[in-house]
Amino acid sequence: MMQATGTEITQVGGLSKRLGSVRTRRRGKWDRIAILLVTPWLLQLVFFTLYPLYIALYGSVAEWDILKDTMTYIGFDNYIKLFSDAEFFKALRNSFVYILIQVPASLTGGFFVALLLNSSSLRGRAFFRGIYILPVIVPVVVMAIVWQWMYATNSGVINYLLSFLGIGQVPWLTSERFSMPSIALMKVWNDVGLYAMFFLAGLQGLSKDVLDAAEVDGVNKWQMIRHIKLPLLNPVVVFSVVMGTLWGLNIFTEPLLMTEGGPRGSSLTTLLYLYREGFIWSRLGYANAIGVASTLIILVLTFVQRRLLERSSW
Repeated sequence: MMQATGTEITQVGGLSKRLGSVRTRRRGKWDRIAILLVTPWLLQLVFFTLYPLYIALYGSVAEWDILKDTMTYIGFDNYIKLFSDAEFFKALRNSFVYILIQVPASLTGGFFVALLLNSSSLRGRAFFRGIYILPVIVPVVVMAIVWQWMYATNSGVINYLLSFLGIGQVPWLTSERFSMPSIALMKVWNDVGLYAMFFLAGLQGLSKDVLDAAEVDGVNKWQMIRHIKLPLLNPVVVFSVVMGTLWGLNIFTEPLLMTEGGPRGSSLTTLLYLYREGFIWSRLGYANAIGVASTLIILVLTFVQRRLLERSSW
């Protein structure tokens, strides 16, 4: 066997060092490019997430005078006031009433619409898929104004149609009993198409082998839905429930435009109450405390929902 001479070994060692130097320079170049590409996201994170979060947390323990642009630390006085504030708990109760009506109805309707739209026997499926998704793309302001007109006690189209059934005028938005359920039902109409889209995507991703095997075993349609499709769609269900709850606790535009939180606070939500305190009455420190408390409630609620639903065996 031929053995390498000392000169050859030296040359190989020098070449390795040069290659290592080139790799280091290239790595340094790519590191700088990577940092340059990540910089816009880092700036967005700092200025639009971390800084507002800091302001919200500090503002919640301070007396914030926006006219003088001063923030005076007052400890937990805002939180102490919040937990004895009947108006805040009324807004929280209204938000939960909205969620208990809107989320289950929207998810149930969306699921069965998705089953229909996924059926191979349905003619014109593309047309119906477009029809059901239309309410989702309607601007919220337009939707709220149209439904406000439809809900009008004396001249609304809903009461007009109910009159043919012998039902008297229903004060949809002017009654403490009906105001929040009316807003929730409007959002059901709006969100059924959205959840149908989620469930339709999940249904189309199910294993055809599993469904065919269930049919061979003699499973009927209801058993197929209850024991096969729903368990396999568990991730979609978890996502839809969590997001629906999150969106529900943050509802703002609809009650603002349709009822302004009335009558007598029956449709006041936590976000609308925060808006009033912060931007109408200029109590920004107290508004921050409302925001922080609402965020903690949302985090706890969504965590519990995820744990319960992900462990569910249906």
